Amino acid sequence: MPVAEMEGLEMADAVTAVVARRGLDELTLNDVAAEAGVDVTSLARIYPTKAALARATFTHVFARSNAAVNVAIDGRYGVDAIRAFIMAVLPDDETKVAAARVLLPFWQLALHDDELAAAGATASDAWRTLLRTWLREAMADGDVRADVPVDVVTETVLNWIAGTQAAAIGEARHNAPRQLHAQVDALLDLLHG
Repeated sequence: MPVAEMEGLEMADAVTAVVARRGLDELTLNDVAAEAGVDVTSLARIYPTKAALARATFTHVFARSNAAVNVAIDGRYGVDAIRAFIMAVLPDDETKVAAARVLLPFWQLALHDDELAAAGATASDAWRTLLRTWLREAMADGDVRADVPVDVVTETVLNWIAGTQAAAIGEARHNAPRQLHAQVDALLDLLHG
């Protein structure tokens, strides 16, 4: 199949599969082409460097995460929206753990790539805005303590979510889906006071 015929998400799936098996350091265009069933020469014309391929993949992984969040939060409010948001990005199944294997090296690359850093910051800022809104809604309804520091709790939730990405891979015996779900409950229970 010519690369031009592939959807971006299909290419992202191929890269994700290779990275999940071998790691980002071992990612090659040959492996991605074989995974995707495309000609490596055509792939190299569209993605001339590993960084270009990684950048496109990270963009698609973020887009997929945001799409899952949008579906999960549709029509939700307050604490219910916060829980749905967290569950949408929590690495509690094989697909989300594979995505975490792509996202973790993203942060390392973003340290030296302003474009990648900007993409990550844009995604985080959008989530920040949503979390602040939901926390304020929950406070107004009495579902969350009135003295909760919204900005601090927002950053705590975002940092915890980022940490689960690494923990689900490196500390899986303590962060299996059941354990992650219990952590979500505990985190949200702290807001009720």
